[in-house]
Amino acid sequence: FWGGCVKYSFKGSLPSTIETIAIPLFQDRSREIGLLDKVYQATVNAFLSDNTLRVVEDPENADLVLQGTIQGVSEQRTAVNQQITVEEYRLQVTLNMECIRTDLDKPLWKGAVSDYGSLPGTGDLAAREAALDEAVEKIVQEIITRTVAAW
Repeated sequence: FWGGCVKYSFKGSLPSTIETIAIPLFQDRSREIGLLDKVYQATVNAFLSDNTLRVVEDPENADLVLQGTIQGVSEQRTAVNQQITVEEYRLQVTLNMECIRTDLDKPLWKGAVSDYGSLPGTGDLAAREAALDEAVEKIVQEIITRTVAAW
């Protein structure tokens, strides 16, 4: 799943006082089974791999707290053939995120983070999961970038 990801690190661009991040379990407003676990685990693992910030369990002991809500998943047709058959869909995953700087008690950044994965029109459940994985991977990289490069 993460084998093909490029590893980014912005070490040195953070203030010396910002060393830790807590990532409480996200909220889930989607109806997509398994998506919450997929997004949450991918986010935690990405911060662990990035190694710019140390992930801690207790928000009270963190310099940053990353909170998120999965808003939903939508399908959009992107390719239709001459027989008006859908050949490709985009599965769009949208999260609302907020990264709070605890020493200032204000958001470092907040907003929607959304991306998509491609799904063949004849796609089965495995193809749908692959499209969700693709979208989640892109979203997590955006979350990492917004958090560690926001300075």
